[in-house]
Amino acid sequence: MAVVKTSNLAYTKEQALIKRIKVEQNFGQQVYVLFREIKFGITPCCYSDYESAVLNKALCDWKYSASNKTVLATDEVGVFIEPLAPINTKASMTCPPNPSNVCTIEDICSLRSSAATYTQCFDSAIATWVITHNLGKFPSVTIVDINNEIVIGDIDYTSSNIVTVTFNNPFAGCAFLNSK
Repeated sequence: MAVVKTSNLAYTKEQALIKRIKVEQNFGQQVYVLFREIKFGITPCCYSDYESAVLNKALCDWKYSASNKTVLATDEVGVFIEPLAPINTKASMTCPPNPSNVCTIEDICSLRSSAATYTQCFDSAIATWVITHNLGKFPSVTIVDINNEIVIGDIDYTSSNIVTVTFNNPFAGCAFLNSK
């Protein structure tokens, strides 16, 4: 029989995965026991602890979905965005190597540094922003106010290099354009 050598890091990751699988299995079993009890009136013969299983699963989900980023809620349920560091100096300055459930699929750091993006800030409150981006395309536009909250406006693509955004009320903030 051959001896398989493994590193401590690999062993730790394997044990963490096994623990996570056990938590998920226990949660699934407890949900099924509760389902049978509610649907068919079949009470479990053994002790079941549904509440503990739910708590353990929630903690497990939280632990493995943790992110080092601050996020903001949007108007869509379950959709969050990362605040942009130039606006919010308290925001995270690092991007994780892999996106998580609270990060966008595009790596925000690489997106901000690419030539396919353009940022323009308006220090004084105005209701119509004319943005000359020179990207040569019709970019997506995200507008935030000075509190780093997303603002919706009417976007008019004057040309492939100029965007005009009109708002109901004047305010100061920044426009982030992405043509990627």
